[in-house]
Amino acid sequence: MWGSGYRYDESVEQLTAPVVQEAMDGESATFHGAGREDVDALMLESGRPFVIEVDEPRVRDVDTDQLEADVNEFADGKVEVEGLRLATYEMVERVKELEASKTYRMDVAFDAPVAAEALQDALDELTGATIHQETPQRVAHRRADLTRTREVYDATGELVDDRHADIRIHGAGGLYVKELVSSDEGRTEPSLAGLLGVGAEVTALDVVDVEGEDEPFEKAAFLKE
Repeated sequence: MWGSGYRYDESVEQLTAPVVQEAMDGESATFHGAGREDVDALMLESGRPFVIEVDEPRVRDVDTDQLEADVNEFADGKVEVEGLRLATYEMVERVKELEASKTYRMDVAFDAPVAAEALQDALDELTGATIHQETPQRVAHRRADLTRTREVYDATGELVDDRHADIRIHGAGGLYVKELVSSDEGRTEPSLAGLLGVGAEVTALDVVDVEGEDEPFEKAAFLKE
């Protein structure tokens, strides 16, 4: 049986790395992005820091403005890079090791009507909270069953109507934000659903910012998925 070796038909790496590899006449190219997301999450606004590491490049001096344009043309709107420049070894290691905090924007649906005041009270309680999360059921088949603690730095949002809300969460790297909303049948505490006493589900998820937890990350480039 033949296959591509990739879990999905198209990846960010496949839409960017081949252009860089060709421009630098390298043997291979590997994409390293800061943080990782579910396949249904979009990376928007400020973008994600990344590096593309080229093995055995025969060309080291490239026009990064032209390369940026070539990558974006090749990706055909599916991803967009900006601020592209040559990376140092220090940048490569920082991206690989970055414990990035992230800001998410989520569409949330509730099982029952929610009052604006109740939503605000719940978000206020989540702001600054330490969250205890057992490994989510949706990833338990491929990750160790552990209880992790992660911080929520800020939680804001507003109702679209009494059963839907637009929520923003800024949290520590590794925070499972879908479960922060739903509670994952009590495996995440506290949670938005638990504080409201109403079932809640994330129906759309975007990442709007990625940055170092201890200091702003000097981004070698931006990636918009």
